[in-house]
Amino acid sequence: MKYKLTFIIILGVLNFLFIDSIYSQNNAKSIYKRSEKDAKSIVDLVLKASPIIDGHNDLFINYFDCKACPIDIKDYPLDTIALGQTDIPRLKKGGTGGILLNVFGKEKTLDSYMQAWDLLYRLEDMYSYDLKIVRTAAEMKQGMNDGKITILPSLEGATRLGDNKYLLRTYYELGLRSVTFAYNTNQLADGSDDTPKYNGISDLGKEMVQEMNRLGILIDMSHISSKAMNAILDITESPVIFSHSNVKALCNVNRNVPDDVLFRLKQNRGIIMLTPVPYFTKKEHNDWLDKSDSLSKTLQERMKINPADSSELDKIAIKWENDNPIPVVNIADFANHFDYVKKLIGVDYIGIAGDYDGIYFTIKDMEDVSSYPKLLLELAMRGWTESELKKITGENFLRVFKEVEK
Repeated sequence: MKYKLTFIIILGVLNFLFIDSIYSQNNAKSIYKRSEKDAKSIVDLVLKASPIIDGHNDLFINYFDCKACPIDIKDYPLDTIALGQTDIPRLKKGGTGGILLNVFGKEKTLDSYMQAWDLLYRLEDMYSYDLKIVRTAAEMKQGMNDGKITILPSLEGATRLGDNKYLLRTYYELGLRSVTFAYNTNQLADGSDDTPKYNGISDLGKEMVQEMNRLGILIDMSHISSKAMNAILDITESPVIFSHSNVKALCNVNRNVPDDVLFRLKQNRGIIMLTPVPYFTKKEHNDWLDKSDSLSKTLQERMKINPADSSELDKIAIKWENDNPIPVVNIADFANHFDYVKKLIGVDYIGIAGDYDGIYFTIKDMEDVSSYPKLLLELAMRGWTESELKKITGENFLRVFKEVEK
């Protein structure tokens, strides 16, 4: 009798697991409201009417942050498929009409920064048929209507401003229109993954917020601490952006945006430009990367102590990678961040960013700037409408930029 009862219990458990499995599969399928064919038709219409405006691109890494750098246009042409993740053919394939390009030089010096600006304008001259530097929302819209890939100059990390408002004003005249308030903790604000210094932002940071508001420069809150985010939202008179960040509720890392800030972002009429960075998208990937970095640091320290251990340390690294395969992050994982923000605060406060050329690891099937239509296809299959997709590709950003200009 005891064995019979045990058998019945096992059958019951297996039946429950089977039913639960079927339910889970059906529930997973239920997120898709359209066929791939119908969704593709919508995506095609969207990209013709509202091209992608990419919130952050690190193309200049290929000119200023490599072993052979600095290099020039002839060394890294953009009119053919490049070694990195960004070039003109793939931007066109991806339906991109605008990028916020991070303009920076090899060194954190004025001379190096001016070299970067010189390169930017020479790139426009070299590829004038395809590229156009813009300074206003109207210029960006017109440039996209003319079939150009518009470039809005940005700066990731305000240290190159030298903590001086006069440099901010000078760079504004050159064309700078967006500034990431801090990358690591600087003289303006606390970084998201750095030792806090101001419990938010400094007095100078407050002055910089006011000056950026006055000039019409987008304040970018990616990379700063949550307290710094709230401090800026307390005083800014203009909408702000997160140029390349994801949702903390779905991937609990300091770099992402918590729900309370997202609610305030809606009140501010700003925008979060969600990014296909795997370690901002899925916590498992971020944890894996942390462990990998920790092992790498340990092995490097051992190598310094005894260089003869090189081959043995290589074996340790290879074994670790075999035992700990990199977690796969896919487009569906990324699309979940869009669904989350849409449900939480609405579609009017969402944009898209790539962070391409600034990342080594990528989401599966989103390896470079050509892949944005794949994301839009996923969202369209989930039921996102043509008007909603137009908002996140470009309309929302243009609305924010216009408001900042005022």
